[in-house]
Amino acid sequence: MPGICSTVDLARLVAEARGHGVTLDLRVAVPAQRLELVHAQQVRAALLAVPPDEATWSVPLGVAGARDPGVKRVYLETLRVGRASSGPARRLWIQPEDDVPHIRDPLTRLRDAIGLRPAQVVAGADLTAAAAEVLCTGDLLLCSPAQAAELALNWRPVGEIALSRGYALAAAADGNPQTVEARLGDAIARCLGAGPRAGTTETTTT
Repeated sequence: MPGICSTVDLARLVAEARGHGVTLDLRVAVPAQRLELVHAQQVRAALLAVPPDEATWSVPLGVAGARDPGVKRVYLETLRVGRASSGPARRLWIQPEDDVPHIRDPLTRLRDAIGLRPAQVVAGADLTAAAAEVLCTGDLLLCSPAQAAELALNWRPVGEIALSRGYALAAAADGNPQTVEARLGDAIARCLGAGPRAGTTETTTT
């Protein structure tokens, strides 16, 4: 499972699975590890990070900060450092779950197009460290609305670009992801903070 899911949401997923006669043994891992685990058949199924057009579940992403920006959308060009600016440049933090090509690469291209410094878009080692930077500075965190609410941050869509996490369930060689989606699809959606979608289940999921 992705590390973005709260303990209570994971617990509810396990409980709902039991109601369908399915026993889940959840493991939390970053995107690359989830792919490796399911390919090595060390888990029966995994939620893989995929581009939105390949996704079964999609989670909108925006930016969140400690202060209310006072606008409906935050344009990343506002992070650009002016010639008269003093102090450190504000940064956009990417958490490990979003450090994947279909999210990172468009952000990198946007960073270059609007004239931000390379160090202003940073991949954090973990969500806790990235959130701590945001809470004590003017930095921003790339995250979902649910994560922003959990962290008591002010969330807004990005003005220049629409980004989202995409997820698809992949099963090991002997598995059938459609079965899991049919039973637990809506429960997985709630766990991810995505819109409802038809469901699935069985087994060890990561």
